[in-house]
Amino acid sequence: MHSSLENFYTALKEIETVNTDLKTKRETLQQYTLSFNDVVQNKSIDKKILENNQELGSLLEETLSLLKISSQNWIEYFNEMLEKEKFRSELEDYFIVIIFGKVKAGKSSLGNFIAQNRLPKQPIEFFKYDEAGQKQEIKQLEELEEEGFATNNLECTVEIQGFKLEGMAWIDTPGLGSMVKENGDLAKEYIQSADYVIYPTSSDSPLQQDEMAQLKELFEQNKKVTICITKSDYHDEDECECGSEYGCKKCDVGLVKVLKNKSQERRVKQEAYVKEELEKLIPNNSESVLGDIFSISSHTAKRGLKENDIELFEESNIPKFYTLLTEVVEKKSQALKKNAPYDSLNAFIENHILGNQNVENQYTLLSMKESIHELDEKIQSSMEAFSLLKKNASSDIGSEVDSIVASYMATIDKHNAQEIFAQIDIELEEIVVKLIQENIQKIFETFETTLQDLHSKLNHEEFVIEDKYETIKQRYKDNGLTNLWGLFGDRYSTVKERINVGDNKQEIISKFKNSRIEGYNQIAQENYQGIEEEFFIPLQNISQEMKNEIQQLEEKIVVLKNSLSEV
Repeated sequence: MHSSLENFYTALKEIETVNTDLKTKRETLQQYTLSFNDVVQNKSIDKKILENNQELGSLLEETLSLLKISSQNWIEYFNEMLEKEKFRSELEDYFIVIIFGKVKAGKSSLGNFIAQNRLPKQPIEFFKYDEAGQKQEIKQLEELEEEGFATNNLECTVEIQGFKLEGMAWIDTPGLGSMVKENGDLAKEYIQSADYVIYPTSSDSPLQQDEMAQLKELFEQNKKVTICITKSDYHDEDECECGSEYGCKKCDVGLVKVLKNKSQERRVKQEAYVKEELEKLIPNNSESVLGDIFSISSHTAKRGLKENDIELFEESNIPKFYTLLTEVVEKKSQALKKNAPYDSLNAFIENHILGNQNVENQYTLLSMKESIHELDEKIQSSMEAFSLLKKNASSDIGSEVDSIVASYMATIDKHNAQEIFAQIDIELEEIVVKLIQENIQKIFETFETTLQDLHSKLNHEEFVIEDKYETIKQRYKDNGLTNLWGLFGDRYSTVKERINVGDNKQEIISKFKNSRIEGYNQIAQENYQGIEEEFFIPLQNISQEMKNEIQQLEEKIVVLKNSLSEV
């Protein structure tokens, strides 16, 4: 046996089970998500908010709905992830290798090669899952007949198959597009549980569109993937050993088809192309998810061993593949087996809870924060518009009062002042109510003013126009007896007189006008203040509550995620 093969099978004996504290970390994450879900599911929105402003109300509803749907999805997905981990329990003593890819990619041939070339008397156990996703035992006769996986002439794995070989479990899964739903779900569960992933792509046409999509999903799960460019061989014509020009049973008119390895130059170019294309798929924050990339041919390796053609065997690159597997087993298997479940939990946290720009998932904390940011911007914009309306209201009310009072100015006198002031109040109330309603309805669809009848709110009876009088002093020369005598000179007397100097009409009208401007402004501001208290403040409070819940959860999740990285 070639040394590279022997080293690999020997190394499988050394794999040991690694225990972790993963269960505690899972339970912590589950507690965080359940608590968050309980809080958001119990949140509701006041119907007044939804009725008063349809745009803001709808945006708030969408944001809260996003939180509720996301948290519920986390719980469901988390439970699914725990269900998937049951396969790790089945294979807890094994280093789990998954070979995953589309049909006709050479997976079964590679698996058969590894199974068939094990050490003498090295035990192996085969198993498979049928199309309904049910596990079946492979009978001894089937094992002996096939000595490995059942394959057809198209190298298409019909079922999920596997074998246990010392400390390694090799799982062969077909491309998801070729499977019934049950098998497809099972394949995804095995992949989630994998310690090491091998992805084959045919040398005939490497990295087709559906393969790129599958690899992108693997990278997003933080799975380290080794790429095998399989079937890196071709058939060439050679002369048959029979020497007959007529040919024999093995040849066609003296010519036989000989399987050969593709040239090193062609392989290097294909490997470079595959690497360049795959690097485009790798998220910026995911390091070392792309493993080795190399070309192999299990068919030329098998022929090389059979015919003792060392050069053919070496150039098949199977020895290189075995050397890599041996290195993984000897140096990395325990770390990978220990870290793989942590990586799965870490990928769940990163892609399904925290979120990142490279993974399209709307049900993450990142999406929630973006939605709330959009809501806050809209709230702020509406509040600024509302503040401008409040400011303009004072000017508008002053103009309306001035206009109405000016129209009655000439007709007001002390006899009809009460009647005219009452009429002005009636007109002003109607105009101001309409003004405020139209003003506010620029933002709100529905609005009920709290303006009351100003006959009770503002009294007009206090504004009375009255005549104005002034008291003046008149000085008269006294023509009395003493003056005639001339003994003491001229004598004078002072007399006070009260005379009409007009009325207080201008003052009363000015006082009335100022009181109405002040009164209506006060009432308008009370309405604006009421709207702020009934709409904007509750709206801001709900937004802040959601942000607080998200921030608290995010802080806890980040701490937990960092602890996974320290394992």
